[in-house]
Amino acid sequence: MGVRAAIDSKGRLLIPSEIRKETGLGDRESVVVQATGPGEFKVTRVRELIAKSKGMYRHLRREDESLADELIRERRLEAKRELDESRDP
Repeated sequence: MGVRAAIDSKGRLLIPSEIRKETGLGDRESVVVQATGPGEFKVTRVRELIAKSKGMYRHLRREDESLADELIRERRLEAKRELDESRDP
């Protein structure tokens, strides 16, 4: 089931220690709170969201493709275009 908690006058929800221990949430840990329905929400660690998002779009690139190399190539082309434009009267 669950553990009863209360929201204080400043809108803060104290997560009971047994829930923090069960989920491994630490003091001053950054979390994201997301509404999931009327009177319901989900709490997720920011570091968990970051870990999940790493490589999220990896499937969109080829195995032999380096995103760093692609970015450098794009920046060089952009710099060349700007230089060419600045030379044109």
